[in-house]
Amino acid sequence: MRSVDLEGWAEDFSYDYYRTLLETLRATFELRTLSEYRPDRSPDDRVAFVRHDIDVCLERAVEMAELEYELGVRSTYMVLPDTPLYDLEEERDLLHLIHEFGHEIALHCDLSDVESDEPVDRDGLTPSERRRVDAAKRRLEAVGIDSVASVSFHRPSERVLEGSRTIDGMVNAYNPELLSAYLSDSSGRWREGDPLDSILERADADRLQVLTHPVWWGGEHEHPLERFAAVADRFDASDPRTYEELISIYAPYAERIDADRVLV
Repeated sequence: MRSVDLEGWAEDFSYDYYRTLLETLRATFELRTLSEYRPDRSPDDRVAFVRHDIDVCLERAVEMAELEYELGVRSTYMVLPDTPLYDLEEERDLLHLIHEFGHEIALHCDLSDVESDEPVDRDGLTPSERRRVDAAKRRLEAVGIDSVASVSFHRPSERVLEGSRTIDGMVNAYNPELLSAYLSDSSGRWREGDPLDSILERADADRLQVLTHPVWWGGEHEHPLERFAAVADRFDASDPRTYEELISIYAPYAERIDADRVLV
């Protein structure tokens, strides 16, 4: 069994706290979707981009999307077309509901298992990676999402983090300009500390990107392991692909399931 100790702030992942986070953002920044990013805008503009990577389940994403809708906030929801944790075609109604709340539906793409020992193109992608991005974009569009205009990467490599402003015509969430001021709740931890303090500390930034993962959030605060397990325990961890995906998202979960996992 593995023991993983993650560092960072994880004291409140309730929806009430998330509402306060959005109000704090809105007091200083104009909130926009990623597709509304413009590199040539005035530096006097204070713009924040709220992005959500849907790694585990669409149901939690719908809850967050509705909360934002009630506050008049539009954000960007990044969807994995190929994951063992949810089926895009079977759950397309949830995806369309998020879109009906006024949010942008965008592409979350996993390149971690793609051949990288190849020359890269002007966007920083190898031919194999380019084919993966193109196929994932087409699959997302096939469930009725027109004009996918933004992309983020699941488990991004250093090369992707230094990528171009756009990839395949989509705004790249990991282009350096969108990472110059950046906050994330990855692995159920805000590495920079309390995000409200972090937002205020970055009030002079002309752009700020805030990434959340809906799986960590709910009506009441829970420890990240318990919050994650409430969803992850539904899956068959004896399936190797499912197991690897779950622990790649949240490594501490491995200790909970390793003893009972059947290796195949």
